[in-house]
Amino acid sequence: MAAINIAHNPVQHDRTKHVEIDRHFIREKVDEGIIDLRYIPSKEQNADILTKGLPMDRLEYLIGKLNLIDIYRPT
Repeated sequence: MAAINIAHNPVQHDRTKHVEIDRHFIREKVDEGIIDLRYIPSKEQNADILTKGLPMDRLEYLIGKLNLIDIYRPT
């Protein structure tokens, strides 16, 4: 949600100075209608599989959602 708020908010905040160029680029694309920013609930964040240690049920859910296969699993 923070990224969506930053992209929609034309006011630059002190904490976002390091993303200034990217923010302006994304803001421009949002204004042009090229990008549509939407909120994704935490439980639907596909990136979690790459960035967090997850409980097995959550890991298996995301593996299925991404259609990943275990190439080392015996057939």
